[in-house]
Amino acid sequence: MADEVFVPHHRILSLTEAPRIDAPLYRFPVFGYFALAAAAAALGNARGAIDDLVDLAGRKVAMGARRMLAQKSSTQSALAQAEAALRAARALFCSAVEDAWQAATTEDTMPLALRTGLRLAATHAARTSADVVRSMHELGGASALYEDQPLQRRLRDANAITAHIQVSPAMWETTGRILLGIPADTAQL
Repeated sequence: MADEVFVPHHRILSLTEAPRIDAPLYRFPVFGYFALAAAAAALGNARGAIDDLVDLAGRKVAMGARRMLAQKSSTQSALAQAEAALRAARALFCSAVEDAWQAATTEDTMPLALRTGLRLAATHAARTSADVVRSMHELGGASALYEDQPLQRRLRDANAITAHIQVSPAMWETTGRILLGIPADTAQL
């Protein structure tokens, strides 16, 4: 804890005031950074869950089964759907970040449409990633439940990330209101 410490003005970041330094990094929305950080972690966690399932599926033969998990058509289909969902979420995420960064380098203030796009992409990425992790955990069956198995940890991490206010279901309502042209509190976009 610091008490009575001098902090120079140029080292202060306000979450509610305009940026003190006129540069792209500071024009980028602060709350957008928060949401993007949660979403990036979620995307990485989901990528890891897919990789963990691929590893498990290549060596697991369920009790009473004759084929490895990877040889089951249901595994193949679920894995392909998870991969497509994750790639699509990541593409939207990257596109929104690129558009917002471009605006931060050329405009004085970030347009509401781009701030909304960031939050929409971050929320979608985090929540889609959690769905992917749940799917991979389910495919792993009882093997995924053991404490030493990475899929159980990834499931807990996915649940922790989606509990964060920055990517909560409430963000769907906020972004939906804006997309519909209905007044909304945009202070945390």
